[in-house]
Amino acid sequence: MADAGGAERLGARLLGEVEECALSERGIHVLELVSPPCTHHPSPAGKTSLLHLIITHAILPASLSCVPLSSQNAAVILFDPLHRFSVPFLARTLFAHLTSALTTAGQDLTSPTLKNEVTHCVKTALAHVHIFRPSSWAALLATLRSLETYLFDGTRHTSSHRAIRSLVLDDIDAFIPSIRSTSSAIPSGAGANPLTAASTQLTFHVEKLATLLSCAVVTTSRSPSANAFHALLPMSWPAGMQVTRVAVRRVEVLKFAPWVSVEEAEGERGQRWEVVSRGRFEAWKVGVGREGEGFVFRVGDGVRIEREGGG
Repeated sequence: MADAGGAERLGARLLGEVEECALSERGIHVLELVSPPCTHHPSPAGKTSLLHLIITHAILPASLSCVPLSSQNAAVILFDPLHRFSVPFLARTLFAHLTSALTTAGQDLTSPTLKNEVTHCVKTALAHVHIFRPSSWAALLATLRSLETYLFDGTRHTSSHRAIRSLVLDDIDAFIPSIRSTSSAIPSGAGANPLTAASTQLTFHVEKLATLLSCAVVTTSRSPSANAFHALLPMSWPAGMQVTRVAVRRVEVLKFAPWVSVEEAEGERGQRWEVVSRGRFEAWKVGVGREGEGFVFRVGDGVRIEREGGG
């Protein structure tokens, strides 16, 4: 992991990799967020929380009240099969980002005019997050096939004038039971591994849409083991794809050492609970020669990357 002094810069750079360009000379830009399996890490690992921050940067305008926000003024397509994505929490993250930027710029947040501007900005941004919640593998594929018609129909949404910044598929491993159930009717030996076939099928539809929309792709998934950070349902990206894989997990609280006395344990309990309640998560880039590029982010009333010293 990176040192605390560079965490915010590294985090901004890492998140910026998926925001800088939808299509690069090397192909579609893909960000894969992967966390440990439920058996190793039963509590939320932070992937969906991090999506709230990524989407915040995508849908807010470039500036507000002459204050730069470093955002894209775009729209986002989100698939949320487990209903984990929270619009109210996204609204709080938007408010937190706006108030932080405005405060840093010396703006008076008590001004009624500015308050109205912020509220209007958040409401406008939220209208450009298009959320789909398919309950089965077949429903996911059907929705992907129908997205082009939906997006180019200006009577069905208000994002026609905005670019689609990202196509986001949260918890793609949630479809594995549905895939296996669908394939159970096929006699054994009649075809390829159902997950391999499903991966190829999903990749085809996602790549086709991303190319059509000139947008980035973001996926999240659990990994099969605590030490191997790759998706349970891996995508079959062709050569030329620019793929950034990021491991995400909750910052662990170290267990009490065997020699710690009851009194010492009681004394540390409050500190440990504070760490847990702060909702701290770590993320780092996975890949040869890339280890150490990462950051810590905090989930509370919104999501933000920690500054130097954990502030």
